[in-house]
Amino acid sequence: MDESIKKTCEKLNLSELNYIKCICRFTKDTINSAKKDIKDNLDIGNDKKRVWALFGKDGKDWYCLEVGSSNNIQTEILSNLQSMQQEPKAVWKGAYFHKDEKLFAFQTYMDRASCKYRGMLQLCEEFCWCEIDINSYVDANQLPEDMESNDINDHLENYVEAKFAYDTKALFWNPSPATNGNKEKAILQELEKQKEYNKG
Repeated sequence: MDESIKKTCEKLNLSELNYIKCICRFTKDTINSAKKDIKDNLDIGNDKKRVWALFGKDGKDWYCLEVGSSNNIQTEILSNLQSMQQEPKAVWKGAYFHKDEKLFAFQTYMDRASCKYRGMLQLCEEFCWCEIDINSYVDANQLPEDMESNDINDHLENYVEAKFAYDTKALFWNPSPATNGNKEKAILQELEKQKEYNKG
């Protein structure tokens, strides 16, 4: 990982984060075995929305790469692991009357998720995907009083995702759009306001 990138992220000691539980740990060479292990052994229900974090190791230091939330962590992580492996390749196309002619080409797997997760794979040597226990995280990081009234209690998974990403300076994280009641963007704005207020 480039030194200028490292300076923008928080170095983490994963063993000190007692509100996380490792789902899988892998390297570039062991992605397939990680996918098989998750398919065969991960038993996380989809009864509620859960929060996850992906950490990457460079040298001896761990950094948070991405944070997310999902009703089905297993499906989302498997999809993201697949995105890490999707290499773009040129596909040539003809046309109805000229099927055998190579008229134009396009790149496969050029979607945003594929580009993003392949970028992560290039930056780090080892990875650890974890679930963040929402209740344990909130116990360890009490809600600020002025945020409690902002219906955050009804969206704790959004708060935990945004706060953890904010505190760790998660390298690839962006707040989700405010659709389906998502509050990450509003929470992030509140966190940034608080930081400015505390400075003054």
